[in-house]
Amino acid sequence: MPMTNADILRIAIEQHAVDANCSPNDFLRSENVVVISKPNENARRYLTLPFFCDLISYGSNIVASVDERVFEFVKKYIDTEYPHGCFEMPRIHHLTNEFRKYGFLPCYQAEYWLPDVEVLKALPCRYEIRRLERDDFAALYLPEWRNALSSKRPQLDMLGVGAYDGGKLIGLSGCSADCDTMWQIGIDVLPAYRRQGIAASLTSRLAIEVMKRGKVPFYCCAWSNLSSARNAIKSGFRPAWVEHTAIEKEKALEWNAHKHFPKQITNENDLWSALDKLVSDSKIIIDRSKGSCHPKYPNFVYPVDYGYLENTSSMDGGGIDIWKGTDGENIDAIICTVDLMKKDSEIKILIGCSEDEKQLVLETHNSEYMKGMLIRRDSNPPMLPHP
Repeated sequence: MPMTNADILRIAIEQHAVDANCSPNDFLRSENVVVISKPNENARRYLTLPFFCDLISYGSNIVASVDERVFEFVKKYIDTEYPHGCFEMPRIHHLTNEFRKYGFLPCYQAEYWLPDVEVLKALPCRYEIRRLERDDFAALYLPEWRNALSSKRPQLDMLGVGAYDGGKLIGLSGCSADCDTMWQIGIDVLPAYRRQGIAASLTSRLAIEVMKRGKVPFYCCAWSNLSSARNAIKSGFRPAWVEHTAIEKEKALEWNAHKHFPKQITNENDLWSALDKLVSDSKIIIDRSKGSCHPKYPNFVYPVDYGYLENTSSMDGGGIDIWKGTDGENIDAIICTVDLMKKDSEIKILIGCSEDEKQLVLETHNSEYMKGMLIRRDSNPPMLPHP
């Protein structure tokens, strides 16, 4: 019995539930859902599980499959009346600021498409069309066919449709068995043969062949790739879901590389990323809570929770000092101090401190014999104590 659009959507959602470690019904809710990601042998084969953070939306809500370390943060991040904004700039900067503490960065972002059986049909092509099986692919793992075939996972390439001009392959649509129920389609056309309808003809014909085998074809492209999006629409596909995935920092920065720019985001981020990692890899010990008195100077009352990072070292031989505020877990400032009595200098890391708390901490580090300056992560001018 032929698949309906409802069947196709159901199969896609069921597969996504496997990938994300959630219930299929979670994608149909009006409220957002956050779950802990776990490996699953039945997930799409190109995924690296467990996810650190994967945001998925079929339109009505967001399902986030995450590492437990960022569960609460992501829960707050997607707590919005406008879920689509969570996939856009500048809001994604919030993800960058949080995830780099753990060695991850936002990276992959794409729109995914499913066929509409009411409009899907084999489109015409002026060139010869051939169906290709797996045995035909051996000599085709070349740069010009990198979207249609995967040299990294050739065992998954199952079927193809090629266009030929006098025996020369000029366009190729291929599909990979990314999971048991869904095959992903990719398309390449040689530059000299583009804008002739070849891509849509090959894509539509391959989609039909995939469905004849009882599988759901799906198509993926970046939102900014208008040519690919137009091809999806012309071929009989319609938008189904969007997905945003964070990956390891070094891999993400490789994607960030550009012939005119280095792969690093900015040099400034290196210091803050190092502090993020230092704090995330250390246990925070609060040994002097807000409102408590200094053990040697009882007239001094701590205005904010004060402590140190366990198993770290500072100038005084103890752990690196931290001030822990009430405004989250972000490291957004440090205070550099000079103590004229001790004749030493230190830094104090401020974690989740509100503006009022920053000012209180800064005043604490400015006296007759100690001077301090607050340096913000956002590169605003250094903060000095109120006169």
